[in-house]
Amino acid sequence: MVKNSSIFIIVLGLLFSSGCGTEKAADEQKSSTFISGSYKLQGEKGRIGILADGFKVGVPNKYMWFFWGTKEELSRTPFKVEAIDLKTGEKHPVLLKDIGTPNKTVVWEYSTIGGPNSGADAHSPSGMEFPTSGKWKLNAYLGEEFFGSIIINVH
Repeated sequence: MVKNSSIFIIVLGLLFSSGCGTEKAADEQKSSTFISGSYKLQGEKGRIGILADGFKVGVPNKYMWFFWGTKEELSRTPFKVEAIDLKTGEKHPVLLKDIGTPNKTVVWEYSTIGGPNSGADAHSPSGMEFPTSGKWKLNAYLGEEFFGSIIINVH
């Protein structure tokens, strides 16, 4: 009986480990780099990307988002980013309004996105600032609909 219990626990552990590996592989795939127009982007090719120019903790910076989708999807507003610190699981707003001014404000969303740019169907310039270093998952929403995720490293 002990032998069968041990085998069951080992098999269960292997199944759990393989499931976690699949999720991790999917996240790594979403954070791959690709070229669109003249830009090197990080994200999910053919769906969502962001300029892959380093992310630094506590430093407000400008970033360009790129989207591929149907006219219906891309007409939804607002554009929202839910940033998840993968170390703690905490959700944070990271978009900045009025970047570069003393009145900069951290917000969850922007009211609109722009049209085609560099091979993408739509784009959105943004300012972002991250409160801590580490791995972050950026969940993007158009309207209330989930659009895609990008995994980044903040240094």
